[in-house]
Amino acid sequence: MNSRFSRPAVAAFELFFRPWMRRRVHAVRVSFAAPPPSTDRPLLLAANHVSWWDGFVLREVQRALRPGAPMYTVMSSAELARFPYFRLMGVVGVDPASAGSVSRALGFLRARLRERPESTVVFFPQGRIWPSHRRPLGFRRGVEVFARRLSAHVLPVGIHAEPLNTVAPTFFVSVGEGVDGRVPAEELERRVEREIDAVLGFLAEHGEDAGDAWPEGTR
Repeated sequence: MNSRFSRPAVAAFELFFRPWMRRRVHAVRVSFAAPPPSTDRPLLLAANHVSWWDGFVLREVQRALRPGAPMYTVMSSAELARFPYFRLMGVVGVDPASAGSVSRALGFLRARLRERPESTVVFFPQGRIWPSHRRPLGFRRGVEVFARRLSAHVLPVGIHAEPLNTVAPTFFVSVGEGVDGRVPAEELERRVEREIDAVLGFLAEHGEDAGDAWPEGTR
């Protein structure tokens, strides 16, 4: 597996990418249900998948929680083939239909997490993009395997993108309380749905003022 987390590669990419992203994403608003967990175990961010931007949106969560630690993102092998540079940013390709592919991805991640147990892994259990209001979200069971085999502390993350009064959307990210890595996919799905519903309720209350009223940090 050719993926690895290269901090110089990430820095070089973001030097050019972040200004381009800022012209297309108005803002990323993040709130946390609890203070950041200790760094003695890996984190797995389990999030719904609403757009192509989501992996980059969750980098803002990583910066808030563990800014100096490596971050690995699980992506379909077919999608990663379109963006091979992402391998240098810790993106790991997986073919969910191939047991061998899943095993290789897990082996790679377990080795990296042994080296840096404070690392973060990003996982989108839906496996494809769906609107945030879809119910049920449709989590696949693979997230259970990754969370358990990586001995990770799992954070349920709800993502919603809203244009508000700008052309570029604002991303609202609600991070729930952490759960043990043995959590069933169904329970994790319910927890992520609660985070999304909290965002949608907040938007219904605040409308176009939601971006300014959002409780950044720990709520």
